[in-house]
Amino acid sequence: MVTVGMLFTTVSFAQDGEVDDFTVNMSTYTEFYNQKNYRDAYHTWKWCFDNSDDKADRKTTKNVFIQGPTILENIIATREGESREAAIDTLLMIYDKRIKLYGQEATYLGSKAIMLNKYRPQNQAEVYDMCTRVYELAGNSANYGVLKLYMVVALNRYDKEEISKETMVNVYSSISDALAEQVEKETKEDKKAKIADAATAVEELFVNSSAADCKSIIDVFSPKFDADPTNVELATKIVKLLRNGNSDECKLSDLYMRAAIVMYENEKSSSSAHAIGQAYFKRGESGKAEQYYNEAISLEENNSKKADMYYELGLLYFTGMNNYAKARQAARNALAVDPNYGKAYILIGRVYAAGGKGCGNDAFENKWVYWVVVDQFQKAKSVDPSVTEEANKLISTYSAYFPKESDAFWADMKAGATVTVGCWINETTTARFIQ
Repeated sequence: MVTVGMLFTTVSFAQDGEVDDFTVNMSTYTEFYNQKNYRDAYHTWKWCFDNSDDKADRKTTKNVFIQGPTILENIIATREGESREAAIDTLLMIYDKRIKLYGQEATYLGSKAIMLNKYRPQNQAEVYDMCTRVYELAGNSANYGVLKLYMVVALNRYDKEEISKETMVNVYSSISDALAEQVEKETKEDKKAKIADAATAVEELFVNSSAADCKSIIDVFSPKFDADPTNVELATKIVKLLRNGNSDECKLSDLYMRAAIVMYENEKSSSSAHAIGQAYFKRGESGKAEQYYNEAISLEENNSKKADMYYELGLLYFTGMNNYAKARQAARNALAVDPNYGKAYILIGRVYAAGGKGCGNDAFENKWVYWVVVDQFQKAKSVDPSVTEEANKLISTYSAYFPKESDAFWADMKAGATVTVGCWINETTTARFIQ
């Protein structure tokens, strides 16, 4: 073990000129460094660092810059006030001098940015500028840790209104693209996982920020998608971003629809077809919505989900296309896969109320439709208690439209009689009257 006495002896010996001073001091600090005695290693390391400019053989000085950050971080941990700040200054100088002597600015400036953010987090603008420079130099091969830091400090500056929303979205787009490319190219599984984690963190930071609004996303990604309209990875990113929007504006945009269809065509699934169908429904494009609902239903294996899709298709036929017969059939299909799907009976009742007013030969018979309307609401609550409140309100509303007893008298019909409501409805029901 090297002692303090030995340290002074070797340094003195070096100063006598019999041995190269740099070699002696480097050997001395290395001994302390290997013992993790960073306090005693510091002074001779610092001498080597200060005199490293004069060494022509850069291989000799390399460890000074490799080991220096470990020594300085340990020194910083033991100091306070001005002494600590001086040690931080020295730590940051390591990266400046390393760039000067060895080049590789993107690598070492990235390390400096990480250290500056760690020890002087108040210097966000400076860290941001460093990260920007690293990306300018290294592009998509920039260190994933620096890219993640870039996202953090960019959002910090955006929140303080120091950079624009457009700049923020472009920074995110660049970082996201770079990390996606690194994940794809990395062959070492442990490193791939770390890069993927960074990519996920960056994505979450962005989608949870106020910069991630529809207009900004659409403005940034539309030109990219126009230039590469079959890029599945780009389409997936666009869909994910727009799905996180706070309103239907995002999910109903042309960009979202185009990207969602690219995803679906690449890997067809019930859920993706369903999402596209829903979006087209909300956009009022009923024909396209019908197409994707039918595709989603054909791909779906879960009966509960399939019933939901049939029900939504029924709503499309009812409210979007005024096709009452198809709306009823879709509701019946929902009941075929889930007999306890009360909402389907409610839909049929609403469809009958809307489309069955002319299914009689006179004013009296035209009111018979309300008997079959109420029948559907009664069935709904009998199979599905969760719709009882809604069904009861509807029963109360539509029962008020039943024929009156006085009308029944002149038609020679009594309560309880079995009658059939004609035309497209063709349902058998029981006669009921009101006062």
